[in-house]
Amino acid sequence: MATAASEREHQEALSTMPERRRPYSEIERNLHTGLFSDALRTAIEDSGLSLNRISSKLAERGVNVSATALSYWQRGSNRPERTDSLRAVGLLEEILNLPPNTLMTLLGPRRSRGRWAAPSTPLPTGALWSNSSHLNRTLSDLEKDALRSLWTVSTVYAHLHKRVLADRTLAETRTRKVVRAESDGVDRVIAVAHTEGLTMHFETVNTVRLGRIRTDPETGYSVAEFILDRMLNAGETATMEYISYSTVPEPSTRPYIRHSLYRPAAVLVLEVEFDQKAIPARCEGFYSPRRETPERSLGSLWIGTSNSAHLALSAPDAGMYGIRWDWD
Repeated sequence: MATAASEREHQEALSTMPERRRPYSEIERNLHTGLFSDALRTAIEDSGLSLNRISSKLAERGVNVSATALSYWQRGSNRPERTDSLRAVGLLEEILNLPPNTLMTLLGPRRSRGRWAAPSTPLPTGALWSNSSHLNRTLSDLEKDALRSLWTVSTVYAHLHKRVLADRTLAETRTRKVVRAESDGVDRVIAVAHTEGLTMHFETVNTVRLGRIRTDPETGYSVAEFILDRMLNAGETATMEYISYSTVPEPSTRPYIRHSLYRPAAVLVLEVEFDQKAIPARCEGFYSPRRETPERSLGSLWIGTSNSAHLALSAPDAGMYGIRWDWD
């Protein structure tokens, strides 16, 4: 028979054991990290409602969405875009007993109509960067036609990976891209980095060669030239990968990563990896179509067991996208 003392020791031993986290269900995983279509499908399955019944419930609330349309949404072959469809998404959260804005957050920014294709006119630097006159001057210091070189490629795919150190300072950024030439004779790509007055350094990983670098110490703009391994004609693509960093770690007063798109892209992924000693209290994605327009939250981001959070967007429009976090 166990004594009171031994029982107490047993309870104390249990209390010191690390807590085992309950495995996430499929719907929980999809609501935090999945695609809109996956989250909608698992939420519908979890509700036990048929598509016809959900369509009827939407109609009762004044929005007509057919069962066929719902089927397209949950399969990912189509997505809500029109005003009535977006209203339906908000009602679906209510009908399927989901927390407010969970499905809306997974939709992300509204996409341009039709198949993805970069438009011929890119956004000017002033639409995306503060003190753009200094940036333009830094680009001109690189080469006379650097602005043209900046805009002669569009982004097909971009993946930015940022590390945050134990002291909460910002370490290097690894950038992987697939770019597409928007004119004939493209042989280089221009990258722009903006820091708190720190000089940026660049290293190539593969397929491209590092060219000239120019920095404006007054505003912290750094521009780098990457030479492609072959000349591209309009419509042709190239891959590139490089690392950017400062010799002095970036301060934690800038707890965010941001990337500017001059044209729409096909896929954009932003990822932040935190040291085990610097896990933030919260993390969210954000978007702004122009520098002077208010930011729009893209919702909370899940920090996984790898201590990283990411924002993945399909067919994002031109504008500024980022991840912001805080420790308090």
